Amino acid sequence: MKKLNVAIIGQGRSGKDIHGTYYRSEDNLYYTVKYVVDADAFRRRVSEEIYPGCKTLSDYTELFAFDDIDLVVNASYSDHHYAISKDLLQHGFHVLSEKPMARTVEQGQQMIEAAKRTGKLLMSAYCNRFYDAARYIRDLIQTGELGKVRNAEFCRE
Repeated sequence: MKKLNVAIIGQGRSGKDIHGTYYRSEDNLYYTVKYVVDADAFRRRVSEEIYPGCKTLSDYTELFAFDDIDLVVNASYSDHHYAISKDLLQHGFHVLSEKPMARTVEQGQQMIEAAKRTGKLLMSAYCNRFYDAARYIRDLIQTGELGKVRNAEFCRE
């Protein structure tokens, strides 16, 4: 099976330390980090070292010139997620956006509509839902034993 080409926007905590850690791991059998976007020159240099063979870019709009990208991970600054993800969808990319994906319901709806119009996938990086603790909390809430739950938090150790 051919590995999918990924572009990662942002090499901060989420882009490098969460998504990037997986993409660099032995568990990753399906993805190749082909492009990394970050405005910071130092982060681009580090990216070239930790993702062998990747091309680094300083602005996400430079991705529009490439047709070999299967997925874009939007791990940019939180207040940029909506605008960048919507723009990427409108330019024909599948998008995995970090949280918060949007600031308002209206922005979220606009992103969903852009994905539908272009036939592209829009996904939110909400990985915590797969952790045992999160599943346990979900199951406990669904039993109704706790009454009406307004907020649930957990921390992994």
